[in-house]
Amino acid sequence: MTDKSLNSPELRLSLLNFVRARVHDFHAAEDLTQVILMRAVSSRAYLKSDERLEAWLFRIARNVICDHYRKPARTTSLDDKEYLTGVVENGHLDEEDALLRERLAAYVRGVVEGLPLLYRDALRFTDYEGRSQVQLAESAGITVSAAKSRVQRARKEVQKIIEACCHVETDRYGDVVEMRKREPSGNNSTKSA
Repeated sequence: MTDKSLNSPELRLSLLNFVRARVHDFHAAEDLTQVILMRAVSSRAYLKSDERLEAWLFRIARNVICDHYRKPARTTSLDDKEYLTGVVENGHLDEEDALLRERLAAYVRGVVEGLPLLYRDALRFTDYEGRSQVQLAESAGITVSAAKSRVQRARKEVQKIIEACCHVETDRYGDVVEMRKREPSGNNSTKSA
């Protein structure tokens, strides 16, 4: 098989049916099928034998489906401009909240950029580029366990830096509901962010 076989309608339909049997939302299944095909194209060099293309592709599919179910039901990126420019009457953010979220997103990006190179690259690869920790392991030439540890350490370091600056309250889904700046003098009174 050649790279063109990844684009064959038969293979795409087979893959879509595989995903739809496991993800019952048609639109989500369509999106996940696209993600699977994009990951396959971007990591095609790792496939050692074209004879195993279909098995390799369905292994990617299983990983993408697992990742889909691990994520919260509805997530919104801090960089999602459409979400950030809504109005309160429509259940979206007002301009002040949107500006606050943009500043928070810039702050978090700055924290990530200040991490040691090993951790910064791990977060960029997985959290910002949306690649799996298995792909990180392959790319960095390390074990999957080492890649997972690296990402978890990076996330804990970001959390530690943010919590040193601010008191963060989250809801049961892990979404930030309130954030207050910590007083540098150790004073327990805080200001809303």
